[in-house]
Amino acid sequence: MMPKASVNAVLLLLTMTATAAQVDSLQCGTALVSIGDTRDQVQVKCGTPVNVERSTALVRSMAWVNGVPVAAGDSLIEVPVELWLYDFGPGHPTHRLRFESGRVVAIE
Repeated sequence: MMPKASVNAVLLLLTMTATAAQVDSLQCGTALVSIGDTRDQVQVKCGTPVNVERSTALVRSMAWVNGVPVAAGDSLIEVPVELWLYDFGPGHPTHRLRFESGRVVAIE
């Protein structure tokens, strides 16, 4: 049997992991933001983010086909990255969207 302190530590770790878990979509009012949406589509659906961070990253070459990323080789290319933060107010969790080359690739 696991000691109570260990059980509590495991539960805390699981809770923290679940909070930062990646999801496939984000509800903005009546609109739904999904992986593959463009910056313009997200801004129309959710409005202006409270914060934007810009950088670049090396990623595998890919093409978007019907809103789905498809591997386009094994080479690494440098792409622009933007992290958009949305805060919908008290009682609602904040959400972070990661864009690579202008498309949503992750929603947290």
